Amino acid sequence: MSEITLKRQLLEAYENGQRYFESIDLDLAEDLDDVVLSGAVFKLCCFNVRFLRADLCGCQFIDCDLKTADFRHSNLTNASIIGCTVESTRFRDAILTGFVFNHNSAYSQDTGQADFDDFIYRF
Repeated sequence: MSEITLKRQLLEAYENGQRYFESIDLDLAEDLDDVVLSGAVFKLCCFNVRFLRADLCGCQFIDCDLKTADFRHSNLTNASIIGCTVESTRFRDAILTGFVFNHNSAYSQDTGQADFDDFIYRF
C-alpha cells in the first residue's frame, strides 16, 4: 500500500518530481479537480474521485479501479486507461486527442477503444 493517502500528499510528491505512483487509494473525500498531473503513471490505484478540469495530458492509468471517477472537462490528450475497471466513469466534454482506452472492464465485460468511441463512456 502506498504512503500517499491524501490529495495533498499526491500533489506534493508530484511537485517534487515523482511521476510514478502505485497502490494509491483516494475516494470522493479527496477530489482532484483542477489539478495538474500531466505525464504521471498510476498503477494499481483506486481513484473513485473527481478529476474535473484536471490536466492529465500523457497520463497512464494501468490496472486501476476508476469506478465512478469523473473526468468531465479534463484534458486527457495522449493519456491512456488500460486494464482498469471503469463502471460509471464519466468523460463528457473531456479533451480526448490521442486518448487510448483498451482492455478495461465495465460490469464484467471487456471494453476497448471501439466501445469508448461509439458512445458508451461519453456521458
